Formats: sequence, C-alpha cells, structure tokens
Amino acid sequence: MSNIQRSSNIDLLRGFIMIFMALDHASAMIGRVHFSEMWGVDFKGYPDIYWWFTRFISHLCAPGFFFLMGMSIYLFSQKRLASNWSPSKIRNYFFKRGGFILLFMLIEFLGWGISFLSNQLESSGGALPGHYTGGFLIPSTVLYGLATCMMIGGCLWNLKNWQLLMITILSFVASAFYINQSISTEAFHPLEHFIIVPGMSNGAMVIYPIIPWIGVTTFGMFMAQILHKKPKHFYSITLYLGLIFILSFINLRFLEWGNFQLNSYSDWISFFTLIKYPPSINFTLITCGINLIVLFLFSKINHYDWLKPVQIFGQTAMFFYIAHLYLYAMLSFIFPKGASIEIMYLFWIIGLFLLYFICNAFLKFKKKKPLDSLWRMV
Repeated sequence: MSNIQRSSNIDLLRGFIMIFMALDHASAMIGRVHFSEMWGVDFKGYPDIYWWFTRFISHLCAPGFFFLMGMSIYLFSQKRLASNWSPSKIRNYFFKRGGFILLFMLIEFLGWGISFLSNQLESSGGALPGHYTGGFLIPSTVLYGLATCMMIGGCLWNLKNWQLLMITILSFVASAFYINQSISTEAFHPLEHFIIVPGMSNGAMVIYPIIPWIGVTTFGMFMAQILHKKPKHFYSITLYLGLIFILSFINLRFLEWGNFQLNSYSDWISFFTLIKYPPSINFTLITCGINLIVLFLFSKINHYDWLKPVQIFGQTAMFFYIAHLYLYAMLSFIFPKGASIEIMYLFWIIGLFLLYFICNAFLKFKKKKPLDSLWRMV
C-alpha cells in the first residue's frame, strides 16, 4: 500500500467527520440549538428524533479527530525518519505545531463571539460541573485538547505497540475513577480541569482535558503501527475491530455500565444518549467503532472523483475549522431567533458548498509553500 493511499484514506475520514462537525456548529449558530452531554449534570434530552440524529452523528467528530491525529503523528514520524530527521527534530516539530494550534484558540474565540452577538444560544445539558463564582477564568476548547495531546503524542510515537495500548487503557481507567470519586458541584483546582475533569471553576473552563483524550490519541498511534507493519490486512482489521467495538457498546449499555450514569435510558433514543464530557467508555466504543468501519469503507471507494471535496476538507482541516466558524457565525445574523431544523440543514449545505471553493483555493496556496513553512501547519 502506497503512502498516497494511506494519506488519502485518512484525509477522507477526517474530511467526513469535519462535515458533521460543521453540522453541529450550524445547529448551534443557525438553529440556535446545542447539546452538552456532561458528567454529573442532568441532561434535558433531545426535542425529537431529528435533533437527536443531528447531535449523534456529530459525536463521531471529536474521537475521530484525536484518533486520526494519533495515526498522523506516527505515520509522519516514520516518514520523517526515512528522510533523515532525528527523533528530537520530530519532537520539536510537534511541540511547535501544538503551540501553533493553541494560538489559533484566540481566532476561534472571536468566531464564537461573533455568533453570540447575533443570537442567544439555547443549550440542553445544564451548567458545567464545578463551582464558578465569577472570578478569573481561562477558557479552553477542543483546540486545547488537540494541541496538548499532539505535544504529548510527539514524545510517544516511538513507544512499542503494547505500551501505547496500555496508555490508552490507563487513560480511560484514570478518567472513570476520578469522575466516579468526584462531586459535580464541588470547586475543582484549575489544573484538575486542564488535566482530567471537564467543567468550570474559578480559574478554568475546560471541555477537553488531557487524560480522557490522550488515550484516543495513543489508540490512533497503536492502529498506525499496525498499518505500518501490516498494510495488506489493516483495513480488514479496522472493520472487524469496529464491529467488536459496537457490539461491546451494546452489551455494556444494556448492563448500564460505562456511561457515568445509572438508570439512564428508557427508550432507544436515551439508550444512545451518551456522556461525551469526558468521553465515557460507551461513547468511545460506538464512535470509534463507527469511525473504524467508515475508514474501512473509504479504503474501498477512495478512487471515486465525487469524494474529492471530502478529501480537500480533510487536507485543510485547521483552515476549514476556522473558516467554517466565521462563515456560519456570519450566516447566523440572518436568524437572530434561530431557525427550524430544515432551514438549518439547508444553510449547513450552503456553507459546505462555499467552504469547498475556499478550502480548495487555500490548499493550492498551501502546497506552494516549503515544507517548513507555518502555512503547512494550517
């Protein structure tokens, strides 16, 4: 299997989940409806099956980003080793890129700020866990989680496969233990939020702390090692592993284990209502399972031309992320009181159409820059 084929499949999956990330944010900015499946907080539920599906399909995004980042860290490292980069130079690259991503949070905050000027977001899920009295606050987003996990992953890519798997398991064990021992209304130290427990207390508001998400990253690195060593069998492995993950989710959900909640479902929609912050084992199993199966499917159809827009979105991930925030934020001024789900979907598609041309132009620009250019990191 060529490096081009590997990259193509990863770009396709990344582009696929970015499309549904855009749907989730169109829901927040245009539909004025967003959900927050937090630990320790009563969840109001979804208004109907359509809003549930809109949110559920977006759940593929965060685990997909961290998983694919882990894969890319390992594959990039192997490629650079072959071109005589030293391990220290590779580590420095990921520290540099992680820091670059952290800087993008400032641009990201402005995009969300514009959307909040146009309307007041309706949210389901209640307040964040923790105790906030209005003091000093450092907010962070998914970019914080991705950046910090990239820096850490940049130091772990040369570990053995079993070591990466152990880190993955331990991250979920540590997260589950800490959450189960915590009280959601207590005040947490800011470092607790940044490292392990999502929520908001004086000093920090964190949605994607390091420990719950580093395990998804190292799982991606674990799978990338398999791809590197057994390229002919890799996609069959992703299919079977994805099915095992989904079956494991179903079994655990029936047993009401692994979702940070007890007695948490009464019908099939509530059965699929899963704690995302932090990622429960049920949430991780079904989302990673679906992503693995989709990766297998892309390996079979990656030659079709109609997938080009999806691949372009995957090749311009960071640029797409910032561009789509500002685009949907500007569109939100048309709907100061929100929009129906049908109108929201229409403007989501219109946004994707515009983003294709914007991202395609940026990709052409980016490819003209040298390999060590900062533009290559966007």
